[in-house]
Amino acid sequence: MLSTLRIRHIGVIDDALLEFGPGFTVLTGETGAGKTMIVTGLTMLLGGRLDRGRTRESSTVDGTLSLAGHDELATALDELGADEDDGEVLVVRRVTRDGRSRAQLGGVPIPIGTLARLVGTAVTVHGQSDQQRLRDPDAQREALDRFASQEIGPLRERHREIWRERSALTERLAALDALLAERDRRGTALREALERLEQADPQVGEDEALRTELERLGSAEELRGAAGQAVLALVGDDDGPAAGALLDVAGEVLGRAARTDATLQPLVERLDAMRIELSDVAAEISRYADDIDASPGRLEEANARLHELTVLVRDLGAMLPGPDGPAEDITTLLETSRTAAIELDRFEGAEQERGLAAARLAELEPELAAAADALTAARTTAAAALSAAVQEELRHLEMPDAAIRVDVSVQSHRSHGRDAVAILLAPHPGAEHLPVGQAASGGELSRVMLALEVALSSSRSDRSAAPVFVFDEIDAGIGGRAALAVGQRLARLARHAQVIVVTHLPQVAAHAGTHLQIVKSSREGTTSSTVEHLDRPGRIRELARMLAGDAASDLALAHAEELLDEARTVTGGESPARGAGG
Repeated sequence: MLSTLRIRHIGVIDDALLEFGPGFTVLTGETGAGKTMIVTGLTMLLGGRLDRGRTRESSTVDGTLSLAGHDELATALDELGADEDDGEVLVVRRVTRDGRSRAQLGGVPIPIGTLARLVGTAVTVHGQSDQQRLRDPDAQREALDRFASQEIGPLRERHREIWRERSALTERLAALDALLAERDRRGTALREALERLEQADPQVGEDEALRTELERLGSAEELRGAAGQAVLALVGDDDGPAAGALLDVAGEVLGRAARTDATLQPLVERLDAMRIELSDVAAEISRYADDIDASPGRLEEANARLHELTVLVRDLGAMLPGPDGPAEDITTLLETSRTAAIELDRFEGAEQERGLAAARLAELEPELAAAADALTAARTTAAAALSAAVQEELRHLEMPDAAIRVDVSVQSHRSHGRDAVAILLAPHPGAEHLPVGQAASGGELSRVMLALEVALSSSRSDRSAAPVFVFDEIDAGIGGRAALAVGQRLARLARHAQVIVVTHLPQVAAHAGTHLQIVKSSREGTTSSTVEHLDRPGRIRELARMLAGDAASDLALAHAEELLDEARTVTGGESPARGAGG
């Protein structure tokens, strides 16, 4: 429920605090006192816009809302890290004249859209031009579903589960068809490319290694000459000294000296090591020179292999491109071939997956049709019950000759079924049933809306999350017995919900459990309004003013007291919904 509402600097209201009762709260006041500003403030709290003409430098509304039963709101508070106080949350909305708007939920700043979504689940405002549920087919279907939620709810959820699975399968089939079309276009070429690559069996870096080898083989004569000269310099021949022979002489001379001076022995050993290393180097150079001549056909073989790999890269590079474009060497081609192999694997599994998806989709179609049929049957039954319930409420609202009908017809299949729901009204005998928004006058439309709300609330099984209804002059265009009837039905609605009503009719106001009066005052040329909570004597005076325009008339006071007592007798107490959650 909505516990308090504080409005600052909106229209004629400087600062007003409203404390609502848990059942039926009524707001009254003279014309121009600011009753509309109260509804405007409530609408702001739900994320609505504020007319710039009613905005001061800064207009603020804050309200205290009970969390009991409102699971979505409570969950959102946990996710936001917002504060709550003894099961209640403070909602704040501030609008400046230059159009800037701020909202807070439990002390945490939130977007206006989030405010509207979360607080809108707990509070519903009905104005004279706000009977959208009586004009919008989707809203009428949702109203019917809420009326019979125990029967329709599980069937609708089952239908939605099948619909979601069918939608997912349909999307997957489209993706698989695209994949198979790609397979038909590229699959064969990719497979042939991979087979050709497998037959050639190239190795990572092989083309670069071949180029290096070919450069060496092309300079064989020069390399052999260099190797021969090096060997000759190291080991020599009969024509002249060489490094090896000179090392032998140095070793022999130093060895003889070491027999006299032992400190020379380490140097002798180093010379011996150098002689061995020189001999090894000379041997390796000789083997290198021999290898150049060992395979006279290797030059032709290497050239042929490099040509084969070059052609492979040229032919397959564009077919198996990498992230930077066509492959330009064997190493890159081998890397991109792995991606192609993965793509082929996807192609291979796509046909089988498509078959399974198509088979499951075929199974789902009759399941979906059966679920839709069951939903239609449940809605058709509920429509008859809702028609009867609203018809009974209209009888109590002084519209006994009006005939209400809730029609369920076929429309295109959607996630909620294939049912279109329309609330139709024949305002008098012999009249054609038309959409209620067309058939009803302003006063009738208000009563039909009230009848619908009472019927829907009476059918609710969960009383812990009773909603908050705000009615802005729902009694416009009616009076007399019809006004009394509206007051009685509002009191009945307040048994299952918190009801806040702005009214100008004493017959309606008398049925409330809590009475708030908007009081206008003028001082120094400035008009402002405040809100007063009325006790019984105050209520009698206000009802007398509403009845006769004179709160001091003995006759009006007596009539007002009688009206208040009769209303208490009818409703069975001041606040029939006291203790209901909000």
